[in-house]
Amino acid sequence: MSARIRRRRTRLVPALAGLAALSMVAVACAPAGGNAGDGGGDADGGATEFTFLTTVENPQIRDELTRLSENQCSAENEALPLVVDTIPQADVNQRVSVLASQDALPVMFVSPTSESKVGGDMYESGALLDLEETLTDLGAWEDVLPAAASTVNTIYGDMVSLPFQYNIEGFWYNKAIFAENGLEVPTTWDDFTEAAATLQEAGVQPLTASGGQGWTITRYISTYLARAHGVDALAQVSDGAASFTDPDYLVAAQELAGLGEAGYFGQGIVSRDMDTVTAEFFGGSAAMMYNGSWVLSNVYDEEDNTVGVDNIGFFPFPEVTGGAGSIDDYPANTGTVTAVSAALYNDKVGDWLACIAENYGSSLLENQGAISGFAQNTEVEGVEPLVAEITERMASAEDAVIWLEGPFGQRFGDAAGLSAGSLVDGGISPEDYMAQIQDAVEAE
Repeated sequence: MSARIRRRRTRLVPALAGLAALSMVAVACAPAGGNAGDGGGDADGGATEFTFLTTVENPQIRDELTRLSENQCSAENEALPLVVDTIPQADVNQRVSVLASQDALPVMFVSPTSESKVGGDMYESGALLDLEETLTDLGAWEDVLPAAASTVNTIYGDMVSLPFQYNIEGFWYNKAIFAENGLEVPTTWDDFTEAAATLQEAGVQPLTASGGQGWTITRYISTYLARAHGVDALAQVSDGAASFTDPDYLVAAQELAGLGEAGYFGQGIVSRDMDTVTAEFFGGSAAMMYNGSWVLSNVYDEEDNTVGVDNIGFFPFPEVTGGAGSIDDYPANTGTVTAVSAALYNDKVGDWLACIAENYGSSLLENQGAISGFAQNTEVEGVEPLVAEITERMASAEDAVIWLEGPFGQRFGDAAGLSAGSLVDGGISPEDYMAQIQDAVEAE
């Protein structure tokens, strides 16, 4: 067996909490290896089956791997059969931790964030395969999109997760409303605020966001900071080199509060939910909405999108003039950790991983219309123009911007999210908001 154990990096990036991009379709599969928790290993410890433990709620990955096992990866599947087991998302932390303690992990598995990141028990025990080193040895590292790899490394501190899911975030806008008001896509923050002012004067609500889902608001702060100070802006705070109350950090909250004071988000943002946000934007009553690439499903849903597919466009969070960040750095996430067992790795597992890296990206787009963090090495015909544009942006991105709550704990997340709507509608001042979240940083 030629196990490649993950390397300990000399410079550790702060480990951040991941976001789970989960579908709500439930499908059950047979237990891995016929016996729950046997891991599919032989007497020497190497895998005899390509066992995969995933969540009941997310059929996307297992469906695509099954499709690959019957097509592009059929030879790999014949040598090492794919066997899928599922558990509820709510059981992942406990179940996987127990399997790890019993040396009974499957070959590939969803894994708890806290266990998998640098400093976590599973990471520090050497249970997780170093995927960058392994895929490099297999000649397949170039099949991982650079920004997807950057996202995984930044969130967890090491390349511990295969990027089966990958989303970037930015502004979705109504092309027809922009055209009617003579607006071009803004590339700088000044352009953005001027466009919002023009729309407001024309009687069009420029923006929509949800106070109930505070992340739709806090993203403005974290991405503004990344544009002004670079993608490590939040790391500077977590390392103690900067504070949210510093004048050059405070400006991010002041700019956001200014958008609210001008009325650009409309009335009722504190109580507004995501269904209302979606209805406002796709119904044409709001010109712009910050959101992720997962809303492509809404774009192509005729019931959700009544303004028409051709009227929906996307642009990245604008640059801050003179800032250290780049407009080509996107806020991103790669879904739930999907790790690989170091103990069960052998050449047949390596063959499977190489085949997945080479084929998964194109197969997922062709069969499910979804985008992953793997390169699309086979041209997919009939891809919708907006999907193709988002895919190209993902492929060209180099670095990932991490969301505001990412580097910090639950106390910080509550402080940031619960007051986000109030920051926009004037219920809390920018100074008090930033002091509140800095207090949370220092208390954790």
